Amino acid sequence: MDYSICTYILLAISVVALVFLTAVSFYYLIFWTISGKKCVPVPHSDKKTKFAILIAARNESKVIRGIFTSLKEQTYDPKYFDVWAIVEDENDPTVEIAKEFGYKTFVRDQLRDGRRTKGFALQECIAYFNRNNIVYDSYMIFDADNVMDNNYIEVMNDLRQTGVKVGLGNRCYTNASKNWLTANSAIMFTYMNQITSRGRTKLFSKATLMGTGYFVDKDIIDDAGGWIFTGMTEDIQLTSYCYYRDVYMRFYPLVRFYDEQSPVFHDMHMQHLRWLAGYFSKRRFLKKEGVQYDYHTKGMQHFMRFEFKVGLFPFLAYIVLCLILFIACLVFGTLASYAGSKFAPWIFALSAYQLFMMWVMFVIPATITVYRHNDDLKLSKKTKIIAVCTYFFFFCDFGLAFLDGLFHPKKKGNWTAIDHSGEILDKDAKKVS
Repeated sequence: MDYSICTYILLAISVVALVFLTAVSFYYLIFWTISGKKCVPVPHSDKKTKFAILIAARNESKVIRGIFTSLKEQTYDPKYFDVWAIVEDENDPTVEIAKEFGYKTFVRDQLRDGRRTKGFALQECIAYFNRNNIVYDSYMIFDADNVMDNNYIEVMNDLRQTGVKVGLGNRCYTNASKNWLTANSAIMFTYMNQITSRGRTKLFSKATLMGTGYFVDKDIIDDAGGWIFTGMTEDIQLTSYCYYRDVYMRFYPLVRFYDEQSPVFHDMHMQHLRWLAGYFSKRRFLKKEGVQYDYHTKGMQHFMRFEFKVGLFPFLAYIVLCLILFIACLVFGTLASYAGSKFAPWIFALSAYQLFMMWVMFVIPATITVYRHNDDLKLSKKTKIIAVCTYFFFFCDFGLAFLDGLFHPKKKGNWTAIDHSGEILDKDAKKVS
């Protein structure tokens, strides 16, 4: 075998792959540029929205007091929002805790297999509203472990009065500094919010919903035929629906809610498996449901949907190719070494380069995120360095989760509760808890 040709071919593929990634990922650079600009505050509005605050609270009595207390301290007139905790059992201690705070509970009764997801909980509760003529202007979705700035609902109302149909505040973290897992999880979500969602808001009037902290107008849900977003990742389904229907969305970074990140590897792994299952699930049915809003021209709609569909795929394709080249270089390097070829060291060096490039492709966005948005992350200098250096390894679990779901398909359809401790390390979150 001519190992010189082999070396040149592997090197050429590596260079072409990097050039291709740079060419098709120009919007990353646009997003990074936009994220560095100052956000203009929305004007205050005296007009009020009637909100239903919906909290999926299955077995969350250990942490539910935090969000209830946070809601009690809101500056928004309490006459204009009702709080509903959604539980699965009338004997859940959350029911009594909700009564203490003067809040409402909805007890689910449709708990067949496959209907234990948050999306089905929301669907059942909203259907109850419709059957009983309980009318709200907008639904705001939270998790039981969330807390929020005391002006959160007021600012979301101001945002809605500008014409926004689906609005999302800035996701921050109660325990980002707990360990390297929580720090990296916080960096990932901050990147998705402050860079991806902020860029999409500026360019396309869209945002990427991430489970909680957002409002969606009742009309949007009614026009869709009810809450139809019942998959493992109802947030991605709703985001996709808004892209297909061209709904006016906005991420607003100047008001914060706080979320707990899992510090346990097993829980994090199960989250990753669930997110992947939801992300790759079929969403074609969302194209057929609902009303077309046409906030943009048809040409712009095609472009923004293309960007949303493509998303991270060029980046992921490059990472996969780097992995394939890394393995190929190890194999050919070993063969060349046994054959006594002088090109063996070069091939092994190329394998090291592929591994280095995979690491660098994660270090760059992590570094940008930490540098620009540590006000949200609240990480110490030491934790920032550790998190940036281990960001690649954090994402390796997505690969493990993909393989886990591939070999254990039943896991992809099982919704398992993630235990929350209620621990709050961020002093800013403590102010509202």
